[in-house]
Amino acid sequence: MPQKHVIVIGAGLAGLSAALELQERGYRVTVLEGRPYVGGRTASWEQDGMTVESGLHRYLGFYTHLPRLIRKAGMNLSDVVFWEDAVEMRTPGIKPAVYHASVHRPLRSLATFIGNNHYMGWAAKRQFGRLMAAGLWQFHRSPVGLVDQTVTQFAAGRAGRELHDRFLIPLTEGIFFTPADRYAAYNLFGLIAPFLPRMYRLRIGGFRGGMTEVMTGPMAEAVKRGGGAVDTGADVSELLVEEGRVTGVALAGGRRVQADWVVMAASLSGTQAIAKKHFAGQEWTRDWLKLPSVPVVTVHLELSEPALPLDRTTFGPLTSLAAFSEESRTTFAKSKGRLSVIMSPPGAFIRKDDRSVVRTAVDDLIKLGIDVRTTLRDARVVKIPADFYSLETGNQRLRPPQATPVPGLTLAGDYTQQKYLATMEGAVYSGRLAAEEVARKLRH
Repeated sequence: MPQKHVIVIGAGLAGLSAALELQERGYRVTVLEGRPYVGGRTASWEQDGMTVESGLHRYLGFYTHLPRLIRKAGMNLSDVVFWEDAVEMRTPGIKPAVYHASVHRPLRSLATFIGNNHYMGWAAKRQFGRLMAAGLWQFHRSPVGLVDQTVTQFAAGRAGRELHDRFLIPLTEGIFFTPADRYAAYNLFGLIAPFLPRMYRLRIGGFRGGMTEVMTGPMAEAVKRGGGAVDTGADVSELLVEEGRVTGVALAGGRRVQADWVVMAASLSGTQAIAKKHFAGQEWTRDWLKLPSVPVVTVHLELSEPALPLDRTTFGPLTSLAAFSEESRTTFAKSKGRLSVIMSPPGAFIRKDDRSVVRTAVDDLIKLGIDVRTTLRDARVVKIPADFYSLETGNQRLRPPQATPVPGLTLAGDYTQQKYLATMEGAVYSGRLAAEEVARKLRH
């Protein structure tokens, strides 16, 4: 009996996860990626002679599905990730604060939370504890009640201005580039709740190189070693549909590829564009075709020397710098100095010219005590008009499941229904769920 053939559209973490899971189950897999490189939202590439990335990603030590995928691809986590185990907070006019987050050094982690009172005093710390306890309890008891509340609304009466500006902004704008007055409270507590049983594994890691180089590229090679194909520059323009069943895909150049099943694991906006051609107006697409994406704008500053003494994540609340990090000792080790910055709110910068975006980033770095004017040698601005799904209020109910009512078609992506939200862990888990769904359907 010939092997069943599955096409996976998209070579990001969701697509690569689905592909390796399907291969393990005995299916022949073809991964089609429209870009000239793999990785999706966890990609690195050359932009006008400079290596850049899609964003400032961090690995969390309590992940389970991503490390499992890394091992499945034949890699050691230590070759992919380095542990920084600390974050820094920089707010204009206030002395910076460093918070350690590692159970491997519990006394230091505890000391930094108890200390740093110049940044967040005891009143704000008590408010933070009560806020998190109330939110996690409600998330456990009745999470739907948090879907239409913003973080600012939920925090009203529970958090003062100090806690709101210095901690809630980093947890919303700093991680998902959405202001606290639009970010759904469901997503704040939903980001934490699934990991509570594994908080003893809390660590923060960066990547030892470009993510395509050290993580998603080797995953794609593992698919090839298993007998599958990974074709980059293969832009899928539409699905092949015969008598209501998806039977393959058509590429932009006219090539057609037949398959027994198709997994759409491209970006949310890309998947929506394909689905609209075939299924617009159908009941099962009514909600998820409305699910909005957010843009992302990242600035890469090439410097003659490091801007900061350590490579670690830094948040810049009350500035345009959602998060940034010196990365010349780690991710961009060939650089003498490299500062990677995520701009916020991204919608304010997506249409601005690159020089203006760089100028704003540099000006705000100066406000935070980081003057790079004399060391700046080059810069690149990465603009992604539609990146991950929006975590604003109401959008949780628009997320679709992996299964569809269309024979031959399954969805994968962190925007699909799964408990890890718009994270690397969520993308990997969605790919696994999609593969399980395909296997169930092809067995019948």
